[in-house]
Amino acid sequence: MFILISKRVHLCGLIKKKIGLTILFVSGLILLGVILIYAFSNGQPKTPATCQQVTTVLTSLGYVPSDTTSLYSEDDSHLVSSVTIENEKIRFDFFEFDNENSADNVYDNACNQMLDYRSSGNISNSEGYANYYMHSLKSSDVYYITIRVGNTALYAYCDEDYMGKLGKILSGIGYIGNIENDK
Repeated sequence: MFILISKRVHLCGLIKKKIGLTILFVSGLILLGVILIYAFSNGQPKTPATCQQVTTVLTSLGYVPSDTTSLYSEDDSHLVSSVTIENEKIRFDFFEFDNENSADNVYDNACNQMLDYRSSGNISNSEGYANYYMHSLKSSDVYYITIRVGNTALYAYCDEDYMGKLGKILSGIGYIGNIENDK
């Protein structure tokens, strides 16, 4: 009788071990699936916009963009072109370079400049993958953002009330998701 109970206990232990291994295997497959879905949906490189595309988007949204290439080319000879909009509520600067290092310098300088704008109660966010890097800060009712995609960089800021309008610009050039679909 003791041998029969021992065999049952051993058999139950084997079944539990097999169930545990099956659960572990299925969990691993699910985790691998989630990682692959993330990699193929968010990990893909973005296509850098050109200044011409950005100018078209800005104009279609009712802004009057200014070509600021001659102003900024003194700072970096690798600047291909740049465009700016500025009014009392929003500032947006877009830079297109002939290399990624110059775009990275603009992005890094903008991130460092944002450090000076921090205050208590601020909200900061950063993300990066493939050729896309973004850092944003909301501080004292002002929203700041810098994005680098490949050989392009942008820096913008606006009153908190105008975040939606800035979002439409960023969505229009393909640097954030479609805000109309994200509501």
